[in-house]
Amino acid sequence: MPFSTDVRLPRDVEPVFPDACCACGAAAPGNTVAIKGRRVRWSELFWPWLWFFGKRIVVAVPVCAACQPRLRSSRRWQTVILLASVAVAIPILFPLAKSFGFGWRTTKAIGAVLTLVAVLPVVLWQMLHPPVFDITVGKDHVDYEFASSDYALRFRAANPAASEREP
Repeated sequence: MPFSTDVRLPRDVEPVFPDACCACGAAAPGNTVAIKGRRVRWSELFWPWLWFFGKRIVVAVPVCAACQPRLRSSRRWQTVILLASVAVAIPILFPLAKSFGFGWRTTKAIGAVLTLVAVLPVVLWQMLHPPVFDITVGKDHVDYEFASSDYALRFRAANPAASEREP
């Protein structure tokens, strides 16, 4: 199933989850996993130390005992794979960009574009194989992203302030 089904809530609204595991749909799961997120800005691409600032959002997602480890580890692995691909691409592609003989600013821009192009397959893979649950934090909203469209519909029904994410 490609892509996720997204539901948008205002940032100040506490989400209400259906009483079911968001991974397998089992009723009354009894466990939760804390999913953390924060707003990411374009400026953080140029000043990475800004990653350590900003208010974090923490969401307790209901999961059954069998799905709990999988949901915890899937976010970590996606982050590790993305960071590893960037860490491999940069030392290979920046010397290539430097070999073009441009100034330092142009070389940085070319290296950044080459790195983004090199990481694109990883990003596309993650888009086509979404995690069971994820969040994206905006300025005044939070997008709740579900791999299961059925669970997303139940989540939307449980939250009167919910809307579909605008494209």
